[in-house]
Amino acid sequence: MLALQAPAAIAERLWPGSPWPAVVPGLMPGHGLPTTEIAGDFVLLDHLAAAQETWGRDAPLAKLGQDWWVFACSGSGDAWLLSRDQQQAVAFLDHSAGPDALPQLLGIDAGQWLQLADLMAQLEAAQDQGLALAPQALALMEQLAPGLSVHYPYTLA
Repeated sequence: MLALQAPAAIAERLWPGSPWPAVVPGLMPGHGLPTTEIAGDFVLLDHLAAAQETWGRDAPLAKLGQDWWVFACSGSGDAWLLSRDQQQAVAFLDHSAGPDALPQLLGIDAGQWLQLADLMAQLEAAQDQGLALAPQALALMEQLAPGLSVHYPYTLA
């Protein structure tokens, strides 16, 4: 069965002794966490890789570095963005849109993104065992943030 875990518990499992609980929702450049693949489409970047992704992407309409910074990537070249304001909103940037890419708001913050990444890791593990739990994952997304299952950029199988 799939379950939502607290961000601090997920961080402690992934990065024992990590600063995550102290920085949520204030995850910012220079956060000090290592690059970590949490799930297939959820790779948290260390601060150097995040800076390279933020300044190296050709997406001028997204205002990377000004309004948003890339803090994570997918396995297919898409990016997860965090707003640089006090809201710490998470958005998705579809690489296939090229220079016209715009941030797609998801209605979650960094802590909820970590919960979503962990949920997707659980779903991937269940699918590897032949279990079809996509409907349960979608329901848990809605518990995490109303409307998230509609705004989630990938199709769950």
